[in-house]
Amino acid sequence: MNLRWTRPLTGLALVGALTTGCPSPSIYGTARTIPRGTIQHTLAAEVIGAGVSGNTLVFPTAPTYQLRVGVADNVDLGLRLGNLTMPGADVKINLLRGAFDLAIDPGIQGMFIATSDEGVGFMYLNLPIVLGFNLSRSFSLIATPGAAYAVAFGSTSSSSGSATSATSYNGSGFIPRLGLGANIRVSNAFSVQPEFTGYYNIDNSAVIFTFGLGFLFGSQPDFSDIQ
Repeated sequence: MNLRWTRPLTGLALVGALTTGCPSPSIYGTARTIPRGTIQHTLAAEVIGAGVSGNTLVFPTAPTYQLRVGVADNVDLGLRLGNLTMPGADVKINLLRGAFDLAIDPGIQGMFIATSDEGVGFMYLNLPIVLGFNLSRSFSLIATPGAAYAVAFGSTSSSSGSATSATSYNGSGFIPRLGLGANIRVSNAFSVQPEFTGYYNIDNSAVIFTFGLGFLFGSQPDFSDIQ
């Protein structure tokens, strides 16, 4: 993804990305879906960071809230508000269950930041493959390799005497993503999931990453088949 077009918006984009949570890509869940007709609530404390050209910035953000609804035996729907500012949605499809679980979880999220003379927006189309390694009925390791398609757009305006000019910027491209986490099931109605997820921009070797600790309340996936 080529983001060189964002240079006139660098300050606004970076502050927006690190303080409002752009993006919030961690799934906070297992490859297994929750049962049909049930609901799960997740609240995650997160920090977000960016690294480019040997410089790294890390900031705490507002928490992320996620609602999951079981819509079929192997399908559930997620609705989220990343860092309480970025709306998003995803559909998890659980393809394989056993000691090893497999799912796909396509989703979308986006945001827009504006000031009096600048504006910048981001949209991410995510397609992680969710790999679950179930070591016991109460503990799973999660990996989410995959790709995202990122769209960035913005505009600036400037005034010189009585004249005002405006400039628009657009950019998009595919970027790889990878997440690692662990799902710890404390009870049938509560689990905890630490998770790290990052995007890598091949063009400029930049990384945007999120580390979060998710608290999952309500319905949990069924792991009764794990010995």
